[in-house]
Amino acid sequence: MNDSNRVSFVVLLSAVLRAQFLLYQTEPFQFVDIGQAAEILCMSTETFPPGIYLSWYKRRGNELPVSVEECSDNYSNRNGFSSTAKFVCRAEQHRLILNISHVGREDSGLYLCATRYTLFSFSNGSFLVVGDSYTPSTRVTLLLPPPHLAPAGQVACVVHGVSNLVQVSWEVPGELHPEGRTLRVKNSSGLLTFVSVLQVPEASQWGGKNITCEVRFNSSGPRVKEVAAFPAYSDENCLSYVVPTVVVGLLALLILLLGLLWIRFCPSRLGFQLKVDEAPSSEVLEEGICYAQLDFPPGSQDRKKKKQQGPPGKN
Repeated sequence: MNDSNRVSFVVLLSAVLRAQFLLYQTEPFQFVDIGQAAEILCMSTETFPPGIYLSWYKRRGNELPVSVEECSDNYSNRNGFSSTAKFVCRAEQHRLILNISHVGREDSGLYLCATRYTLFSFSNGSFLVVGDSYTPSTRVTLLLPPPHLAPAGQVACVVHGVSNLVQVSWEVPGELHPEGRTLRVKNSSGLLTFVSVLQVPEASQWGGKNITCEVRFNSSGPRVKEVAAFPAYSDENCLSYVVPTVVVGLLALLILLLGLLWIRFCPSRLGFQLKVDEAPSSEVLEEGICYAQLDFPPGSQDRKKKKQQGPPGKN
């Protein structure tokens, strides 16, 4: 067997072995009071063989998963238990169990079981919620899309001001356990806000049905429910938004045209005076005063003086 065939065989064998040990957890949430014991269960599609590597991981928030307990060595010795001061791991054929004693709030988080048979394989995980997440600032809000977006919109359930993890579940008549996508935000005061978004199917018949958002905060206290009727969609809902928009646009255009026509043909009534400057025509005679200077020769002026004095000798 050459190198390329050997590599292909190893990859194929790894994929087969990984498919044989598919891990999954059936309980997405578990609620426990402070100081009590918690038990988290992980299932496998196949029986665990001796010597297989089994372990438990814990993840908080956006942090990377951290190993909290390894079960492989003890299981290979057929003891079936691995024990520390806090955690106890037990493997039974196709079940892997993690027991946590005297839980506190710091033990809250997402717990995942893992196996390694040439490759790592993780389960879907279970959230462990220790204590009560409800606070005086907690409130639940159900947000629905407007009628003209109802056929293909989104529904959101917002949980404000909680101190720990919460479980948000949806209920829609005629739908089998719809699941939303949950986001988490932490504010400056340390409280958490969860937003669960449920996508409305394209061809859904949710119009007029009651949509229920249920929030669980602890192991024994009451759950908070918010119920609202999903808006019914019809062409009239769409026209109720389109027609006013078109009418307003046409009225604005008409007012603009009338204003331009008024300024063009009746400017004086609006305080405008149109002044046209024209060049003066050469045919128009301008009135004015003409001045002329007359120059007389010197001889004529002497004769005028003699006439005024009279003939000589008569004085």
